[in-house]
Amino acid sequence: MSYVLVAVTEPQDWVDFHAIRRQELFEAKGRFGVYNDKHPDDLADFAHPYLLKKDGRALGTVRLDLFGEGKAAVRLVAITRDAQGAGHGRVMEQLLTDRARALGVHTLLVNAAAEALGFYEKTGWERFEWDRDELVGIAESCIQMRKLL
Repeated sequence: MSYVLVAVTEPQDWVDFHAIRRQELFEAKGRFGVYNDKHPDDLADFAHPYLLKKDGRALGTVRLDLFGEGKAAVRLVAITRDAQGAGHGRVMEQLLTDRARALGVHTLLVNAAAEALGFYEKTGWERFEWDRDELVGIAESCIQMRKLL
């Protein structure tokens, strides 16, 4: 049982990354035909897209957007439906936290979906309004949170 959080750079990792996000964050919520696998933010200098793998199988996605001054946003977190509820999200959150610390981040920010609040609270996050302008599009019903590292 070996987990790894890999930076998305390889072609197959991009395919897996987008497939998981499209399915879990869009289509599973009834948003068909709107996912953009060519969104420029995924390739921006501030963006660090990651894929959680266990024993070589892609299970989850997350993107860390560096804001500077020790702050970063956690974006588009998803675990495949068949792997949800088995602790993979906690592993991904810890690996991402470690990666963020290594990049000099001391404050993580997230726009959390309401159904994920319990997960974030159990892993050390607190409700914290950090930028109301972020709450548009798929984030319009999210709750803003932070985690101090």
